[in-house]
Amino acid sequence: VQGPPPPVADPRLAAPAAPAAPPAPAAPAPGAGKINLDKGRVNLQKNQTVSLVKGGKPLLSQVKMGLGWEPAYGGKDIDLDASVIAYGPQRNHVDSCYFGKLSIVNGAIKHSGDNLTGEGGGDDEVIVVDLGRLPQDVTGLVFTVNSFSGQKFTQVAKAYCRLLDAATGEELVRFDLTNAEAQTGVMMAKMIKQFTGEWEMTAMGDFVKSRTVRGMVKPAAQAL
Repeated sequence: VQGPPPPVADPRLAAPAAPAAPPAPAAPAPGAGKINLDKGRVNLQKNQTVSLVKGGKPLLSQVKMGLGWEPAYGGKDIDLDASVIAYGPQRNHVDSCYFGKLSIVNGAIKHSGDNLTGEGGGDDEVIVVDLGRLPQDVTGLVFTVNSFSGQKFTQVAKAYCRLLDAATGEELVRFDLTNAEAQTGVMMAKMIKQFTGEWEMTAMGDFVKSRTVRGMVKPAAQAL
């Protein structure tokens, strides 16, 4: 005896297909989201970083780091000393450029000399860095300001650092120090060479108890 035909499955009752997995997010392109110099001058906030790249090319010419300050609230002249400390790949101290040593690493870094008062407009002290001439063993630079006379940064107004194109005088990056602590040293900014050959500058604004650049070498190495 022939049994009834097997029931035909209603396609509407079939189990829904599992939803397709969402596509994996694309990896960000190298350097995506980094600030660079393409849109003109960059105003950095504390801990922000700018890649020294313009038109897709790393900036490897001469730059000037200008550092300036004014006495707070019409106070006494203030003698601050700007310096730059050069480090190697292992955070090893290569040399320091300051009022007592105005040229280091075969002249690739030079200091304008000491300004004893901070009076007048414009940069008080300038450090010129020839990025293209820096030796291979210099991969980190930390720019510092110290109060040798012992005045605290709470007695300083409008301290800033700014990076200029040495050839054109164009201001590329600026960082205004907005807070002050009752200390005698501050790490203003650092520049670190990337594996790609480009340099990145980061605003720091970190205070240290030190009246001389010698006392900044260790904390600056730790901050790289």
